[in-house]
Amino acid sequence: MSRPGAGAAYEAARIRFELGVAVRLRREQSRLSQTELAERIGLERPAVAGFEAGKP
Repeated sequence: MSRPGAGAAYEAARIRFELGVAVRLRREQSRLSQTELAERIGLERPAVAGFEAGKP
């Protein structure tokens, strides 16, 4: 992490991952599939899956 910006990039990835976990847990508590959640929020299922996986 000696490269400039490496710490910030790591922190951003950590936040994305934690947010994705929180969304997945809440979705599962609500007994929704990724497809159902995607339909409710106006996205495609792959977008929900990517978000839950912490992808940018």
